[in-house]
Order: sequence, then structure tokens, then C-alpha cells
Amino acid sequence: MLITTSKENLLSGINAVQRAINAKSIIPVYSCIKLLAAGNTLTFTGMSLDMGIQCQIPVQIEQEGTAVIPARYFSDIVRRLPDVPITLDLKDSNEMTIRYEKSFFSLKTMPAEDFPPMPEFKGGMDFFITAETIKTMIRQTSFSASSDEMKAVFTGLLWEIEGDHLRMVGTDTHRLAFSQGTIKINHTETINGTFIFSAKTAAEISRLIQEEDCRVQVEKNMVFFTFENIKINCRLLEGQFPNYKQVIPSQFKTKIQANAKVLQDSAERISLFALSGDTSNTIHLEITDNNLVIHSKSEIGFGKEEIGIEKTGDDLKISFNSRYLTDVFKVLETDLITIEFSGPLSAGVMRIPDNEAFLYLILPVRV
Repeated sequence: MLITTSKENLLSGINAVQRAINAKSIIPVYSCIKLLAAGNTLTFTGMSLDMGIQCQIPVQIEQEGTAVIPARYFSDIVRRLPDVPITLDLKDSNEMTIRYEKSFFSLKTMPAEDFPPMPEFKGGMDFFITAETIKTMIRQTSFSASSDEMKAVFTGLLWEIEGDHLRMVGTDTHRLAFSQGTIKINHTETINGTFIFSAKTAAEISRLIQEEDCRVQVEKNMVFFTFENIKINCRLLEGQFPNYKQVIPSQFKTKIQANAKVLQDSAERISLFALSGDTSNTIHLEITDNNLVIHSKSEIGFGKEEIGIEKTGDDLKISFNSRYLTDVFKVLETDLITIEFSGPLSAGVMRIPDNEAFLYLILPVRV
């Protein structure tokens, strides 16, 4: 293999596929990047037991070939190179030379045949979704997924497809985020089905997608994403996702509407006084007339703020984990927010006015 390209191109490929690589893997090949030079394209591949990413970049190829090199060292070297033409030269199967100007490095390689092939889609659900829609839906739901690997199914996002509608749900059992969008199907048949895959992986995909539509293909145990110059496959999570529709209250006794920015700023300031050793980080809300009082007390001190709201229904006192209340504002773009309550010990439901595509449910703290 003999190719010449730029530092920018190499970093583009490295940054894309490194997200799938586990540098501490006990299987050596899974800590490597595979480079395949063919035609006028250099294909980068990174893999783990649960995920694979491929990225293609245009390069000047003098001799086609394949190299499997340690991802960490290759990445560290390329990041420190000057912005000059870079040549990758694999003269034998055990060592690759990286040349620039009058300097060079050499890296030991692994046998190309040791690197497993990328899985191929064998048939199942197949649809397209715009970059804007998938990025928005992942942003609005992934933050609510659990980070506890002991509850594997809750570390994932539920994707629920019905016709041309996609519903996405993330929950850690203390809160739940729901987002809905439309998809495009490239045939006349409608598709229906559900699957769950890692919220962390979904967030990585969201960062990689730029402007082009994303193709999503789902089979029994795997989901495939194709967009721009990147292909991704990810194993689906096994388990039964809870029936989220059952936990969303159908009626409310109290409803408030507030300026989203004012409520966010106030809740974040009061949350500074909610830090406590029991990790509950509780802040208290008192709703009376058209006023909302937010307050909290801990060993740090006491904070209290009052903001104007529009209220429908009963007065109410309710308490929440401060982080669960404030996290949602980081994923929304709205001037107004509504919150519906069905009682002091029941979940609160946050919505964007006149927008049925999103909701956020948060369970109260018992005090």
C-alpha cells in the first residue's frame, strides 16, 4: 500500500472510527484501525464486539493495499504532524511507514486477515430520516437514559416505528423523555416495529451526522446507519422496554406555563443550594395563584426565588431532584414551557406549547 493525503483527511477518518474502538480491549485487533486503499478511496474501519464504523475519504493512491495498525499510536502521531502532504507506505505486512517532508515514523502492523469483516444488512426495516430530525430526537431523549450497565435495557433508546412516524424514548426509571418525528420509506409498504440500542452510541451518531439524510436499516440483532461517507452498525439491546404510555398521566389537576429561560435560570440558581450528602439534591416548588416559588435548603445554605407564571387548576407543593428538573432545558429550543401535575406524589409532565412531538416526565421526590 502506498498513498499520499493530508493530515486533515487522515484525522477525519480517525476521528470517525475511533468512537467504535476500545483501546483496552483484550482482543488486540479491536484496538486497531483497518486501512483499505482501493481506487481513489481510503476506507477506515474501527470495530468492537458491539459496534463498527467505516469512513471513506478521497486520497491519491499509488499502490492499493490493506493495513491494520494500533489506533492509539496512529492517532497520536497524526495529530502531532504538520499540515503537509503525508505518505503511508506499507512495504511488507508487518510495518507501515508514515513519511512527511524529510522525516518518517514506522508502526508495527497486524495481519489484515485477523480483522473481522463488517456485518452486512440482510433484510428487515429500511427507512430514511433527515439529519435535523434524527439529531433533534436523539438530543431530546438520550440524556434521560440510564448510565447503569446493570440495567442494560435502560441504557438504550426505544425506537418505535409506525408507518411514517418514529417515536423515540429514553428513561432511567426516574424520568422519561419522548420525541416524535417523521421518516421516509423508499417503497409503498408501511413498516411497523420497535428496537432498542445504546443511547451512548446514538449520541455518537448524532455528532457524526452533518446535513445529509440518514438511512436506517434494522434486522433481528443489528441496526445499520448510512450517511455521507460513513457507515455504522450497532448491536441491539435485548430486554423488555417498559410500556411508557402507561406512565404518562392522561389528566392533570394543576398546569403552569412559564418563560423557559426564566424558569431554567431560577431552578439552576436554587439547585446550588440543593447539594446534599444523600444525593437527592431536592428543590421544592410551591404553586399559588400566578406565582411559582422555588426554594431549597442544605448544609450550604438556603435559596428562594419567585417567578411569575400562568396557572390553571389547584395550588400545589411538589419536590424534584434538581438535576432532573434542569437537564431538560439544555435540549430544548422554546420560549415557553408548560408543566402538568396530577398531584404532589405524581409525575410532572413538561411540554412545549402547541407541540405534540416532545414531552418530558419526571417523578417527584418524597419529602
